[in-house]
Amino acid sequence: MLLELFRSHKRWLMFIAMILVIPSFVVTGIYSYNRMISDDGAIAKVDDTSITPQDFDQAKRRQLDMLRNSMGESFRADMLDNPEGRAAILERIMNDRSLLGEMNQGHVLVGEATAIEMVKTFPAFQKEGKFNRELYENYLASAGYTDEYFVQLMRGDIGRQLVTSGITRTSLVPDTVAKNVHRLLSERRTLAVASIPTADYLKKVTVTEDEAKRHWSENQKAYERADEIDVQYVVLTPELFGNVTPSEEEVRTFYEQNPGRFRAAEQRRASHILIDLSQGREKAKAKAEEILAQVKADPTKFAELAKANSADTGSAEEGGDLGFFGRGMMVPPFEEAVFKAKEGDIVGPVETDFGFHIIRVTGVHAEGVRPFEEVKDEIVQLYRQQESHKRFAAEADQFTNMVYEQSDSLESVITKYGLKPVVVKKVSAEGPADPEVRALLNQHVVESLFSEECLREKRNTQALEVSPNKLVAARVLAYHPRHVMPFEEVRTNVMQMLTRKKAAEMAHEEGRAMLASLKTGAKSKVTFAEPKKVSRMQPAGLPFELINTALRVDAKTLPTYVGVATDEGFTLARVSDSEVKEPTEAELKSARREVAQMFGQAEQLLYFQGLRDKHGAVILNKDYKPGATETK
Repeated sequence: MLLELFRSHKRWLMFIAMILVIPSFVVTGIYSYNRMISDDGAIAKVDDTSITPQDFDQAKRRQLDMLRNSMGESFRADMLDNPEGRAAILERIMNDRSLLGEMNQGHVLVGEATAIEMVKTFPAFQKEGKFNRELYENYLASAGYTDEYFVQLMRGDIGRQLVTSGITRTSLVPDTVAKNVHRLLSERRTLAVASIPTADYLKKVTVTEDEAKRHWSENQKAYERADEIDVQYVVLTPELFGNVTPSEEEVRTFYEQNPGRFRAAEQRRASHILIDLSQGREKAKAKAEEILAQVKADPTKFAELAKANSADTGSAEEGGDLGFFGRGMMVPPFEEAVFKAKEGDIVGPVETDFGFHIIRVTGVHAEGVRPFEEVKDEIVQLYRQQESHKRFAAEADQFTNMVYEQSDSLESVITKYGLKPVVVKKVSAEGPADPEVRALLNQHVVESLFSEECLREKRNTQALEVSPNKLVAARVLAYHPRHVMPFEEVRTNVMQMLTRKKAAEMAHEEGRAMLASLKTGAKSKVTFAEPKKVSRMQPAGLPFELINTALRVDAKTLPTYVGVATDEGFTLARVSDSEVKEPTEAELKSARREVAQMFGQAEQLLYFQGLRDKHGAVILNKDYKPGATETK
């Protein structure tokens, strides 16, 4: 439990690590790409081997993929774009190159088979607990990777983990530290809370036009709109080639040559009465035998008895009818009884995990080949599907070549294939807002559109496979550089923001006054909610700031009052007592393990610093050095 708790409260753990371990480390941003390079094309070197802008592109894409998978809807494609990031991402690449050099010196080599088996265990590529090839291929297409390239990446990743695990997993954590961390997270205090909402003051404040304009003028950065483009794109899919109709002879020939495809397995129809085990097994069995006797005496009463007695309420309403079903659709004892009986037979009681069943077999469809007329339309559809995929495969290369060779327009492929071009306006580096369009203009496509070739030279992107059998080609119609939105465009939002800000300030002022009054012991009209015990592990839905403030108060001064200001208003709390429990051995062990992991990460930073020095890592482009300013 404590292990899960640590994972849910990384903010606290990182705070502790900052105090105990890594005050000397400065955590910068992650990434921002800049095209400026040195004369020989390298922006840095490790072991005298160049790190190129293309290496940067790949590193950025991998980082974005990991963030997209972990953050879900909170992910933004531009969240890594900040000036400090150039230095941080370059350092990461230099770490990898230095580590690779160390692996080569130490002859650390991970086999391809090992990497493939590891890939098959990734949750993102699994469906119903098994590796799913389609999910894997969709990922490769969206990321722009080949299978071979991705496996090579994994071989490197596994090797790096083997080398660094000796650093990250050998840190020792004293019991005192582990106990203090456990106490910080588990100490409980009793709080009674009262709120002063910002919303109560919204109607009491006024914001003038001049105030709004002044705020907009003084905070231009906040109202910048990122680079945007208007995009035209086309999609090539097999469906475009599905307008073929086979002859009657072709359909019949296919039917005769593929009898196994149209073979219908035996199916049976049955009704049942289920007596569950809620009253115990013996009573259930006795009741089932009693009902079985009644049904055998008068089979016409089966539906009536099912409605009155069956615990399967869904089928009971239908007189116990379960419809037709094949083998493998019911639990084994039930299925065995049904398929051994003849139509009209009543069997039972049959025991399963659900209880005892009285079963009546009401229909039998024998195994056999489905009639031609029944499957004719199905064959036509199958023929069209196969032919469309054949033609798509044949035309995909031609489509790709035309997009590349006639890169100043998409008109040639639009005309040749009868494609319908789609225009999407104001697409940022985050991609389109519409999820359906985002599936086509995925991150790989958007990155291509923002490349120098497409953005400045107005060239087509390559034909990119965004999912199996789906090619997209796109081009930039118009480029809207980063700019400050006009006041008229943001006026309403500015007015609302300033109104809420003023209301919050009024709520904060009122809250502070109430808190001061409460601390003097004066009577107050504040109504507190029922007290409840809270901790950093169990905040009970209260604001993080309030929990932190309440737990920082010296326990010797309790009871007392605390208060915190938030965007939602001001929250007061009466803190009445403190409760601290000694950790169990299991909790202490989990605390040691998690804190050791943080210590190991800090030691790993030092290890990488030494590796970079050992392998001659040097930055060649000043724009990628720490402290570089943003290049417009």
